Amino acid sequence: MMKLVLSLYLLMAIGCTAKKEVIKSTPNIIIIYADDLGYGDVSCYNKQSKISTPNIDKLAKNGILFTDAHSPSGICSPSRYGILTGRYSWRTIRKRGNPKPGEQPWINQGRVTIASMLRDYGYNTAVIGKWGLGSDWKAAAKPTREGIDISANGIDYNKPIYSGKPVGFTHEEVHLWYGQNYYKRKYPCHDVPGTKEHSDGGRWYFENGISKNGNPQFDQFDMEEAQMHYIARSVDYINAAAKNSKSTGYNLKNDAPFFLYYAPHIPHYPHVPAKQFQGTSGLGLYGDFVKELDWAVGEIITALEKNNILDETLIIFTSDNGPESQTFGYIKEYGHYAMKDFRGVKRDLWQGGHTTPFIVSYPNKITKTGTESNRLISQTDILSTIADYLDIKLDNKGAEDSYSFLDEIIDGFEVKDKREVAIHHSASGKLAIRQGDWVFINSNEGRDNEEPDWFKENIGVVPHNEDFELFNLRKDAQQTTNLVKEYPEKVKELKKLLTQYVDEGRTLVR
Repeated sequence: MMKLVLSLYLLMAIGCTAKKEVIKSTPNIIIIYADDLGYGDVSCYNKQSKISTPNIDKLAKNGILFTDAHSPSGICSPSRYGILTGRYSWRTIRKRGNPKPGEQPWINQGRVTIASMLRDYGYNTAVIGKWGLGSDWKAAAKPTREGIDISANGIDYNKPIYSGKPVGFTHEEVHLWYGQNYYKRKYPCHDVPGTKEHSDGGRWYFENGISKNGNPQFDQFDMEEAQMHYIARSVDYINAAAKNSKSTGYNLKNDAPFFLYYAPHIPHYPHVPAKQFQGTSGLGLYGDFVKELDWAVGEIITALEKNNILDETLIIFTSDNGPESQTFGYIKEYGHYAMKDFRGVKRDLWQGGHTTPFIVSYPNKITKTGTESNRLISQTDILSTIADYLDIKLDNKGAEDSYSFLDEIIDGFEVKDKREVAIHHSASGKLAIRQGDWVFINSNEGRDNEEPDWFKENIGVVPHNEDFELFNLRKDAQQTTNLVKEYPEKVKELKKLLTQYVDEGRTLVR
């Protein structure tokens, strides 16, 4: 269904891939972007996981499971910037952390994103769930507003405050975070050492820029209800796009494919699984929340099957960074390693901070379903991969750090440039570079979190006083022994290469 006929297509030259004879179609595209989900949380990635994830596993059986895929950063918003733009976020004026509540859109107007590229190609495009990339607060600012005030004194909430529309989404349904300066809410949680899930800042709903019920009413926003709401809306969006729903308001064009960016706030704290999932994992509320995420994936698959469009839908499932630091508590209490065998957690430069589940499913086109790939992947690469499949030519004005991996998922395609280097980014703005088996961390340690002494002792970390870190992942996958002294020439080589890619403003020239 939904065959795309566009005059624009005639204007698009063949992209940067050389292709053999391949029958191409115009797929629906869904990105499911989990929040703080660890590589070891998913059962198809970790046989020792204490959590069963049958629906995510089903995606892997019907697609390709990547074992060396990385988020653009070790923290939320920078990764979301990277996945949508194909560009590392540290190339912007923001070198560390997340945008503050009330800031303008982080993605500059006119910069190519997956959404804007597909919108211009003729797609319906939607973002549903978490945003975290700034919004157009100035459009609704009162004359009395000062700074980034987002209270009712500074913002007229009868006016639209767009988040996704400026960067290419034709429908947006998101919740925005106001922080704990405006409102604090406590949620029930289990008592795990180091837990951070007790409280959250104010949040509120926005649909196509319009605040639900006018001014934000933080006491009426419930994270448990919100997550169930957003998966229901995602399913309804799929039904509406397939003309099997009477719902309106999605800004859908007839007979066009759709792109859905579904961004649940799961399993980020506060851990608030719906009642039907509580007690189902054996791993407390965290595990129950992951079970809810897996159920949501199943709901999306079921919706596609019921509408007979599963085979023509490209699905990418991944996470914005590694698991939260409280996972160390889960190790001690449950024996569950959310980062699997890696060292590092969310925010860190060590592998566990940015190595994520990454599954690509496209039943109608992937011939080697149920296979694994150890190809080096960054989430920034999604943009170029989609562009290559649709024959969209990308110039050098955008997607500076995006390599196509189309040849890895669909037979008959060949790509000109393969990713050989990845740059990793911590929450505090530190950088590392990966090339082959080697990782050079341009800092004296790869952590942004306190790593428990018992954990370091368990994996055999060798203390050091060096200014930088160098690891060989093939010989030392857990990054326990710093090799800076043993391989000074490799340090010099990788440090020079990192400086080069930073200074050049891109890692790929088309």
